[in-house]
Amino acid sequence: MLPLESAIYKSYLETAAPNLLKAKGDPWKVDTEMLLKHYGSFLLDGWGTLYSKGNFIYPGVMDFMAALRKANKNVRLITNSASRSIKQIQDDLRLSGLDFETHEIISSGSLLALLNETVGLKEVYYLGGSDGLLFLEDAKIQAVENPSEPIVILSGIHPTQAEMDKAIEILSNENSKVLVLNPDVYAPNPDGEKIPVTGCIANTLKEKTGCRLLFCGKPFPLIFEIVLRSLIPSTESVIMIGDTLGTDIAGASIAGIDSALVLGGNVKESELRDDIYSLGVSPTYILNHF
Repeated sequence: MLPLESAIYKSYLETAAPNLLKAKGDPWKVDTEMLLKHYGSFLLDGWGTLYSKGNFIYPGVMDFMAALRKANKNVRLITNSASRSIKQIQDDLRLSGLDFETHEIISSGSLLALLNETVGLKEVYYLGGSDGLLFLEDAKIQAVENPSEPIVILSGIHPTQAEMDKAIEILSNENSKVLVLNPDVYAPNPDGEKIPVTGCIANTLKEKTGCRLLFCGKPFPLIFEIVLRSLIPSTESVIMIGDTLGTDIAGASIAGIDSALVLGGNVKESELRDDIYSLGVSPTYILNHF
């Protein structure tokens, strides 16, 4: 885990679960067959676990999904995607051969409307792609150039320098806030390269302005609460499968459910023990592959 990655994920844990017990012992190495025997509900991360850019599907994923469907398991895609609507995610995955029903997809972006019932945002400066504006519309939030309060919503990973400069100008005022719709710090490519994403951008804005950061997505509890509520009455034997300790595995630990870490995306086996020690979070199981 990169030093910045570790530092940001530690800050997430301090915010979301300051009293979370540190991990003890080593996770078990298992295969998917064992998980299929012992769990009834599967929460699946998307990018870096099932798929990546260019409609790339990781080896073994299609067979695993077929086994889940054949065994009539409850399945949920739980993703920190905030730049595409549920329908866009669904349509893109179907082109790749992955078929999820609408109710089986829960994204961090789709939670904005629910979160805003508490936060009550009216106007914001928006950093993100045009598709992500759909979530603002659903939440009855208007994206403007000069919001009445110093508030920024961040959902995209490629802001221009002019957009960043404008955000910094806004956030340099007192009581400034950034609502981060995707807490991911790095995203893996199929070749193993790590790309800095919105979590890194949010950290830069905080360092430059001292703004307060608010988050919507893994590892923070709301998305897991919504997902687990969607499984009622079948909430027993739930497992989260993902590739990132700081979001997928930490979020599962906070939610009190088991987890399996898929190696090779954001965590390599040679770095696993150090990463667990650094973050204080451990998966229940390790999967070398699907």
